[in-house]
Amino acid sequence: MKNIRYILPSYLKYLLSHYFLGLFFFLVFRIILFASYFLGHGLNNVGFYIIKRAFLKGLQFDSVVMGYIILVPLFFLILMQFIKENKIVFKIVNFYILSLVFVTFLISSADIPYFNYNFSRISAVIFEWISDTGTIASMIIEEPSYLIFIFVFIVLFVAYFLLSRRIFGSFMKNLRPDLIKKNIAFRIGISIIAMFMVFVAIRGRIDSPIRVNHAFFCNNSFYNQLGLNPTFALIKSLQQNMSIKVIKDEEALANVSSYFGLETNKIHKKYISREVLSNDPILRKNVILVLMESMSANKLGYYGNADNLTPFLDSLSNESMFFRNIYSSGRHTCNGIFSTLYSYPAVFRDHPMSSVDIKHYSSLPEVFKENGYHNIYFTTHSEIFDNVGVFLPQNDFDEIISQKNYDQKEIQNAFGIPDHILFNHVIEKLDVLALQDSLFFATVMTISDHGPYIIPKDIAFTPKTNDIKKQIVEYSDWSIRQFIKIAATKEWYKNSIFVFVADHGAIMEDASYEIPLSLHHIPFIVFSPDETIIQDSVHLNFGCQMDVLPTVAGILNLNYTNNTFGVNLLKEKRPYSYFSSDDKLGCVDDDFFYIYKVNGDDLLYKLKDAEMKNIAHEIPEKLNAMKKYVISMTQAAKWYIMHDKTDL
Repeated sequence: MKNIRYILPSYLKYLLSHYFLGLFFFLVFRIILFASYFLGHGLNNVGFYIIKRAFLKGLQFDSVVMGYIILVPLFFLILMQFIKENKIVFKIVNFYILSLVFVTFLISSADIPYFNYNFSRISAVIFEWISDTGTIASMIIEEPSYLIFIFVFIVLFVAYFLLSRRIFGSFMKNLRPDLIKKNIAFRIGISIIAMFMVFVAIRGRIDSPIRVNHAFFCNNSFYNQLGLNPTFALIKSLQQNMSIKVIKDEEALANVSSYFGLETNKIHKKYISREVLSNDPILRKNVILVLMESMSANKLGYYGNADNLTPFLDSLSNESMFFRNIYSSGRHTCNGIFSTLYSYPAVFRDHPMSSVDIKHYSSLPEVFKENGYHNIYFTTHSEIFDNVGVFLPQNDFDEIISQKNYDQKEIQNAFGIPDHILFNHVIEKLDVLALQDSLFFATVMTISDHGPYIIPKDIAFTPKTNDIKKQIVEYSDWSIRQFIKIAATKEWYKNSIFVFVADHGAIMEDASYEIPLSLHHIPFIVFSPDETIIQDSVHLNFGCQMDVLPTVAGILNLNYTNNTFGVNLLKEKRPYSYFSSDDKLGCVDDDFFYIYKVNGDDLLYKLKDAEMKNIAHEIPEKLNAMKKYVISMTQAAKWYIMHDKTDL
């Protein structure tokens, strides 16, 4: 063994030391992710074998990342065998390795809170938030749980740096010039072996290069994702082709026309426009749409939550028009705003409100405006965030109330003012509009149920739970109660319809599916003090976020041309709900849940199956029907956007 260590070139021992040290630290990151997710969400008891396999899978992916890190240094250090030594080159190589390790550790640290919030490894979607880096930076600084992982990053990188200094010092000390001058055949042989070993490390597998789907080996999505290295996952997501061309565009458009009942109309073979006409008189009612941040259906007692977090929303659902099976179009707030207001589905991780070429969407805000409404949007923070300050005014909103309109003393965190103060501003502004005899369509985007979580002080609210994440849900519900209570004292209240829907859901339980259903399942409540137009009712048919405003338009008996992917749930029925989740699509009904993955196999689950077994090959007819629906809808929407068909 001593002879082997002696004949092994110093540069190879140096690189191997970095390689194994990197594997060790990536293992530490994976253990921290495992522990943090377990503490935050709990995990099913799957047995030691599944856990062991997940960590062994992780070793493969970590090996790929470390293989790439040492690849370029290996090339230069091999060359150094055949030319004169240069300590500057050695130092540059060492700096290069440390720089890449720094980046991978930073990604690994950020991935832990990202995964705990999104149930997905960090991906290219993070670059959609660059438009407002100030808000993001403040959010990270103000959220204590994020600071923990900043600390983790600092500690682990400093530890790696100190150990790497010892490795580099030993390398420089043990350079043997005699090996540079003698035995060329030996040096060439060692170099070939070293390059081959790095090649194997980079491939991750012997038979074929490792891919993301090789991490999936069981029916539990957490353990399938645990093995992925976050740097590997991020790079692969950047390389993904997110254009959706699963079937021919002509076929997708024809399918959508058929779903909307337009198959016999030749004019509409490629277009979804359909006339919506009512025989009843138009109801001149104000519409107040409240987009509730992260209000998953699983947070409501109505859906079985035993913590009594939303007593007001639960009571409101019993005296309103309540839609039980509604799903958000995407997993991000930008998806919720866009899909709810403009009735278009989310398309993977596309952010249509932030595109360079901003489209105009002929949708309900336009219809409201044509009917004499003043369209106004309220947000707690800067209007730069999600580009609402640019997109909404170009899409029929008359006014945006944002952080620039609030007193600085009211700002409490990175996302501006808390919910109850936001609702106070809403009341004040709607009072002004009412005095002008103006009908209004007001959209209110809440924020408090998004970290950093802050329970405002000096208010008449006392949480009943101890967990801050549950307390903030209680506070959000309390804020809505106060809003309705104050609104009820106003003249415009009796002539208004209140709509409550979430921008998206949240991870609420051990998420075993690749797309957690709680991340998309949301409440949809329509309430009005005028009981002649809104009767207590529960609707079980499946719907999407983009159906919200077409349904409200139906209640108001508005006549318009529907050029969207939304339907009036009171008159039309969907066979399924569908949604995007970054690099996946989901489609669900009462019994089945289908998942399409950009790079992966089709998945089909029977919802009441405790084993959560993929039965894609057992019921091909069901899989094909659900896949056809979600692919056709999503691909057609992308076609409409790309071909400027969003405007009438």
